[in-house]
Amino acid sequence: MTSNLTVSVIIPVKNGEKFISDAIRSIGIQKHDVKEIHVIDDGSTDKTRELVEGMAVKNEAIIIHDGPQRGPGPARNVGIKHATGDVISFLDCDDMWPEYKLEKQLARMEAKPEVMIVSGRALYFIKQEEDGLQPDPDARTEEFFHVHLGASIYRKTVFERLGGFDENFMYAEDVDLMLRIREAKLPFSILDLPTLYYRRHDNSMTTTVTPREKRDFNMALFNSMRRRKAAGETEPLNPFSDFVGY
Repeated sequence: MTSNLTVSVIIPVKNGEKFISDAIRSIGIQKHDVKEIHVIDDGSTDKTRELVEGMAVKNEAIIIHDGPQRGPGPARNVGIKHATGDVISFLDCDDMWPEYKLEKQLARMEAKPEVMIVSGRALYFIKQEEDGLQPDPDARTEEFFHVHLGASIYRKTVFERLGGFDENFMYAEDVDLMLRIREAKLPFSILDLPTLYYRRHDNSMTTTVTPREKRDFNMALFNSMRRRKAAGETEPLNPFSDFVGY
């Protein structure tokens, strides 16, 4: 099934020279073309900019923006501001997409027009296949549903309705967004397959849990409880609980 929905991809990056090329290449092998790839360079001091500019010469869909240098949430908001596609998707610079991701998720959106977000499972990996854009099949992996922006696609109207990422967060901006989506009761569907290859490595922002990360996560939960209490709802939401996907 071919989708008529256009797709904007948003990639925030800071000093991602080691993996950024593979992230963008994994977009290029999708079975559905993307309208635009917004790369937000959030103050890189390595060769990230040079690599992306080189790829942009060969791929006019790549658009480079300067980021505000206040973390991934504000950087993604730059991309949201410039995105013109019907659907917005995110990819971190150190992750990759399975080649069927957009095809499968867009097909679900087309089949169920009421659905606003389509997600799937994240496949965690450490070792990448040599000369390939997927995890090494002989290396250890883990697979489960989690709050990962890159595993989902969103109708642009989600952000027109809810706004962008809360820029008070350095971490947990994705958890905050998920809670706002659930509070708004936006129709959400989960595919029973991996839609993101999530790379584990020593330089990831979330490799070591910091006091700021704990504080931001707790703030996301507190803000959600406060909003729900104001709306007359008393039961807290768990951003990691399973949805009834369809």
